[in-house]
Amino acid sequence: MSEQEQDQDQKPASGLQVVMNDVMLLLFLGVTIYAIFYIIWGIMEIATVPNIPESVKQSILK
Repeated sequence: MSEQEQDQDQKPASGLQVVMNDVMLLLFLGVTIYAIFYIIWGIMEIATVPNIPESVKQSILK
């Protein structure tokens, strides 16, 4: 093998290829991404809950 062919064989891997080759990294990214979206979704749901009317609050507290 010539020196030029060896240089072509040792070409650095791209970032996506490194991620796809690492099973534990894929597992970590999969769980983390879904967890982040689930937390954001939960925060959005809590933020959109309407306030309890005062009459209902008073009837519950009595």
